[in-house]
Amino acid sequence: MSPNKQEKLFHIDYAYELFRIAEGDFKTSLSIARDPEARLENAFFMIQQSLEKVIKAVLVKKQIAVPLVHDLGVLLAKLTPELQPPYGYELSELNQYASIRRYEEGQFDLTVEEFEVVKTKASEMLKWGNDHINSN
Repeated sequence: MSPNKQEKLFHIDYAYELFRIAEGDFKTSLSIARDPEARLENAFFMIQQSLEKVIKAVLVKKQIAVPLVHDLGVLLAKLTPELQPPYGYELSELNQYASIRRYEEGQFDLTVEEFEVVKTKASEMLKWGNDHINSN
């Protein structure tokens, strides 16, 4: 593993804090999406942030070292087969909102309908995360 891709094993209680932050990021995405003057890219970014934290929270709860990265694919790769979430690596498509698309405006036409699809996936991911965090 390269020096830039370090991992850390966190105390198990941190999983609950991370999950609460993930829920907050999700709620923030909904607020942004409702604002007609806001950049819809930012709502997608907050969804990506929410999913990143949900996956990290599950890793922490299961006491799996967390890669200190923002790439959903890298985080998903750390999950054991029985922990795989809905949509799996398809979620990695949201990585672009945590990087390139945050720094570009008007390059891509995003629609509220696309956000609704992503919002549904994020809702299911939050349920998945909650189930794993609150199980023994």
